[in-house]
Amino acid sequence: MFDRDSFTVQEWGEIISAPTAVGALVVTADVSGPIGLVKEFKAIMNSMKEFVTANAANSPLMEALQNYMMTKPTAEEEAEMKKWADEQKEEMGANKPETPEEMKQLVRDRTGETLSLLRSKGATDNDIDLFKQMMIAVAESVADASKEGGFMGFGGPRVSAAEESILAQIRSELGA
Repeated sequence: MFDRDSFTVQEWGEIISAPTAVGALVVTADVSGPIGLVKEFKAIMNSMKEFVTANAANSPLMEALQNYMMTKPTAEEEAEMKKWADEQKEEMGANKPETPEEMKQLVRDRTGETLSLLRSKGATDNDIDLFKQMMIAVAESVADASKEGGFMGFGGPRVSAAEESILAQIRSELGA
């Protein structure tokens, strides 16, 4: 069983940032205009919440994630999360990916580290499968959030070829 105390604040940050990073990878595959970007980034959090809510009854990990996401953090947790986020920002600035391939590899590495963390804390195969499915659902939701190309969102395809390509990679690498 998992609960809020099963993971440190930093570990929760890693757990939540993995699907966020996968979603951001889709955003960067074919950058939309300002309105499209807002829709795509909004799709990341909305799709995570929807997936977790739909699967909380099927997985102790999803239930704990739902509780974590829906519970206001304490002042101490907020301070810890801010410190962790600042450290991540500093690390990312120092090791900023220069190419799309480097960005993909960074997301692969972080995702792998998160899956290893979950396994080390006792996540079942079902928990891991659902976590992978959530990352795929986030990626698909982002790709579908905004039309690409065209003029002001009119006439463009819902999902671009570049997004389809990255979605295929994500599905393949996550085993779906």
